[in-house]
Amino acid sequence: MQIFLLMALTCLTVVTIGYFINKYLRLPWMFTVVILGMTLSSLGLFTEVLQSENFQLLAKMGMLLFLFTIGLDLELEQIRKLGGYIVFGNILLTLSEGFLLALLFYFVYPDFVSHSFGVALLTGIAFGTVGEVILLALLKEFGLEKTKFGQLALGIGVFDDIFEILVLAIIIGLPALTSASSPANGWAGSLSIVITLTGIILATIFLSKIGKFTRSIFEKIPSDSFVTPFLIFMFAFGFIYLGSYRIENMGVVAAIFSGIAIKKMLPEKILQQYKKPVFFVTNIFLGPFFFLSLGGKMSLGALISNPVLILAIISISLASRVAISYLLFQRLLGKRQAAILGVGLTAKFSTSVISENLLYTSGMIALPLYSTIMAAFILLKPIIVGAFSMLLATHKESIQEVVDHTALSVTEI
Repeated sequence: MQIFLLMALTCLTVVTIGYFINKYLRLPWMFTVVILGMTLSSLGLFTEVLQSENFQLLAKMGMLLFLFTIGLDLELEQIRKLGGYIVFGNILLTLSEGFLLALLFYFVYPDFVSHSFGVALLTGIAFGTVGEVILLALLKEFGLEKTKFGQLALGIGVFDDIFEILVLAIIIGLPALTSASSPANGWAGSLSIVITLTGIILATIFLSKIGKFTRSIFEKIPSDSFVTPFLIFMFAFGFIYLGSYRIENMGVVAAIFSGIAIKKMLPEKILQQYKKPVFFVTNIFLGPFFFLSLGGKMSLGALISNPVLILAIISISLASRVAISYLLFQRLLGKRQAAILGVGLTAKFSTSVISENLLYTSGMIALPLYSTIMAAFILLKPIIVGAFSMLLATHKESIQEVVDHTALSVTEI
């Protein structure tokens, strides 16, 4: 029954400390839960609860539904309209940051990445992905989301979601090649992953294609009927089951695609009607279990022993983003605006935390690296929010003067 006491303590922490860091530092409340999990683990409190099968099941459910909501928010139409600057810019930004971090991990901390440059590169790339939610909030606050500057920033963040799915799939498939007892078994495992992923994608495409038919069916269901929410979760859990039937971790990719499929199957009005209760179940009920589990795996001793690594990760991330953004976008936006964009694109903490969690739980990265990466996620957020807000406030007029209020298209590039 201690699990209920833990949840009460978590809720108390969120409505007190979490409220204040959200209001004054603009940090999401889930950071408070991650820190709480690390603190409890370090003090040896609620150890049995955090390690129990019931808690781990709830944490996994929280993770899968968190990914499901990401799929619901994924704007595929917007991705189709993106220009070459967004696609090329996102790939170059992420790979450049990931490569520089990989050099740090592999040559300075080889024990932390199993002496594998491939693991180091995946870890760096996973960290290098963008969290577009905070970008949207800040750009809206300053009225810049419709400018070419805002369109470029948000476009990179949206396209980055697709990139994150690819990284997740690679992380899931890597053990099949590196840990198999023989090359034949390794290729067989990889083939199973490819077949499963292909099946998930084909199922998503099929359900999207019949969206016009399914939307007409859902429109006939009374708005207050219990049928619709149950059908939503039926499809979500069905996708997750099919994805994890042969390869357990493929369920995380299936969860994202289930959100994409359901978004295509539902009329917009019904989708918006049930988004809030779905997000409530995900973020408020099951979300704390997931974020507590992330913090519970962190080691306070590892953070104390490796402060230089934390600072190095933050410095490389910020410096590489600003430098690459400046080089890529100075002609399109102007030198000052390109550098400011680089600061905003350093915003993180989305699917990337799940990628790092999978790398750690699969044994590919060591506890000290996992702990320092999570600490870097947490510390980067107030730095970026504060710096980006200040820069937008200071240079808002010049950004509006330089760019117009049209959407970025391929022809403009």
